[in-house]
Amino acid sequence: MTEVSMFFQRLLSNAAPEAAAAVAEYTVDELARAGQTTVRNVRAYQDRGLLSPPERRGRVGIYSGEHLARLRLISQLLERGYSIASIRELFDAWAQGRDLAQVLGLDQAIRGPGEPEQPGRLEFAELQAIFGGDLDDAVLERAQAMGLLQFAGDHLSVPSPRLFAAGVELYRAGIPLPALFDELESIRRHVEQISTGIVQMIVGHLVNPLLQRSLPHADQLEGLSAQLLQLRPLVEQVVEAELARGLPVAANRELSERVHHLLQGFLQRS
Repeated sequence: MTEVSMFFQRLLSNAAPEAAAAVAEYTVDELARAGQTTVRNVRAYQDRGLLSPPERRGRVGIYSGEHLARLRLISQLLERGYSIASIRELFDAWAQGRDLAQVLGLDQAIRGPGEPEQPGRLEFAELQAIFGGDLDDAVLERAQAMGLLQFAGDHLSVPSPRLFAAGVELYRAGIPLPALFDELESIRRHVEQISTGIVQMIVGHLVNPLLQRSLPHADQLEGLSAQLLQLRPLVEQVVEAELARGLPVAANRELSERVHHLLQGFLQRS
């Protein structure tokens, strides 16, 4: 779940103050007055699933403090430019524990421009032809556990063809599969740590000031989405530049140490 989604989860869950949790009862007229709206609106929100039905006591519907808190939240969202449909979708996602980024229109900004990578298809015979005798049950289990391969009926699905192709080339260059798996697991841990730091920096300096204690306007979310979309390639550029800087530094260090040991051994034997 994204930081922005977590913010909205907290905001929505805290929308009902302690007073709303207290034992408070309202008729529909009293609820409308307390929520500074009309009976017609209350019934409309109820018909559209934004408000749960009241408790029936004979012919009278009795609403609670939770109804009042939800009614006030609906009013706040409407004032900030959200449509009835988007509020309904937001409430449904909240109730189901789904990621709110998609509902808020921020999912594309978080994923970045372009279409997500499409899974590839691979026959088991093709996999055997690539890895030969190195392909055993342990390798298949580890590849599945890491999300590199998935069994899909009579064939295999490759979630990331780019990652798989890179692994195949490294294997053909002479790097054993266990070493490739180990290094990929290490890379993922480091990348997740870097990603967390970057997201926390962006949220702390750009998102939090916009979302301080109150629901943002719909147009503010559009502006935030555009800003995140612009920042995504810049962040990737920084990571790529640092990787380009770090690889030769690491290569020179490792190779220099290796050559140093070889020369030292040669001199000792001489």
